[in-house]
Amino acid sequence: MLTIELKHQHLQQTLSQIENAIGDLKPLMQSIAAELASQTEENFEHEGRPECPELSDVTTEKRAKHGHWPGQILQVSAAGLAASITTHANDSSAIVGSNKPYAAMMQFGGEQADFPHLWGDIPARQYLPVDSEGTLQPETEQAILDLAMSHLDQQARSSPSRCLQAPTS
Repeated sequence: MLTIELKHQHLQQTLSQIENAIGDLKPLMQSIAAELASQTEENFEHEGRPECPELSDVTTEKRAKHGHWPGQILQVSAAGLAASITTHANDSSAIVGSNKPYAAMMQFGGEQADFPHLWGDIPARQYLPVDSEGTLQPETEQAILDLAMSHLDQQARSSPSRCLQAPTS
């Protein structure tokens, strides 16, 4: 499975504040995992955000020969990459990914020199809403921050004494 560790200081600080205030983050993590899946679906629908590089002539010829071109760059078959997206959440993490062997190659790209079985270099066609450096797409970052703040607000309203404790000296 492809794993990208998110190192986003502002988001991590916000989630840490929520955890300190309310304890159980599993419901929030489940919401974040669902949002990551939704943002991933948007990326497939829009052929990436930003848009994926065009396919090479060799690839379009191979796809046309098998009846898969013209078509979408990221979705060749019904049982392909888009259909393989799964999520997982627990009390401290939210995960979105794919178990397809070529998933990492699509997300990060690869060069034929490193992968001799390829018929050419593969540019990164990011379908996950995060890049190789762990930077979220702006839409995804905002959506997750909104979820976190909404969750914190709901918890504060349902248990104000737990979320709004005065500092001790």
